Amino acid sequence: MVLAMFFVSTTAFTQAPVQVREQSLPEAQQDVKPYKVYCEIVATPKLFSNKATVELDFGQYASFWSADRQLVDEDGNIIIFNSALDAANYMARRGWDLEEVFIVQEMSNGDSGTTRYHWVLSKMVTDDSQITEGLRTKGMNK
Repeated sequence: MVLAMFFVSTTAFTQAPVQVREQSLPEAQQDVKPYKVYCEIVATPKLFSNKATVELDFGQYASFWSADRQLVDEDGNIIIFNSALDAANYMARRGWDLEEVFIVQEMSNGDSGTTRYHWVLSKMVTDDSQITEGLRTKGMNK
């Protein structure tokens, strides 16, 4: 019985390897190495609401007073998230991985201030055009 088990286990490893057909990349992309890019979700709880205002920072230019970094749907309407975690799940479905989370409490004139949740995400790409793939911010609609 032991000899039979030994025979079965050794023959399973000595069979010819199965050929796996690899997808061929265009010649220009064959030498391109994937690299990591980052995105920051900045979520601010909405006043008198359970929802959160979410902005995405890919390092893109955005006017200080505008909502250029807010995510929008296909019709250009701002997407309102339940929380920063809701936004992180939205990004995870688009290939982004969580790197770090930190909270910043912005105080002004003795009040309780504004709490902002920062979620740093990363994604592997081979071209900068893949950074915002599947995403649209208000600033992209201009």
